[in-house]
Amino acid sequence: MRLYLLGVLAAFCFSEALTATNCSTKGEISCYSCMGRDMENCQSGLTCCKGACFKLEDIKHNVIVKGCVNNREEDASMKVRELNVPLYWANKEKVKGESFFCTGKEFCNETSRLSLLASFFTAILAFVIIK
Repeated sequence: MRLYLLGVLAAFCFSEALTATNCSTKGEISCYSCMGRDMENCQSGLTCCKGACFKLEDIKHNVIVKGCVNNREEDASMKVRELNVPLYWANKEKVKGESFFCTGKEFCNETSRLSLLASFFTAILAFVIIK
């Protein structure tokens, strides 16, 4: 079980580094692109971006969206935006909220590593206690 978890963690780190390298060679930055209920569970999709990465928080629908915009936004800027993403559980209402933009580094729209690591160890601890 321990080797399996270490293998998954190593594969995640390797694929992230590989994607970052591929985007860099094209003169682009790597961004996460996903939709989820919280920051920790929205780290899966990866995309190369010529513009800026963003994190959008839709408080009304309790949704987080991460992605890329083609235009160059100011680093650390914020705009209220509505995305053309209808939510089936909310009568086709669209995702709307504050978008935080970043252009400073690879995967700048990520959750902090400390937060992600804490979530990972909490899940392992819960598994050990339940077992």
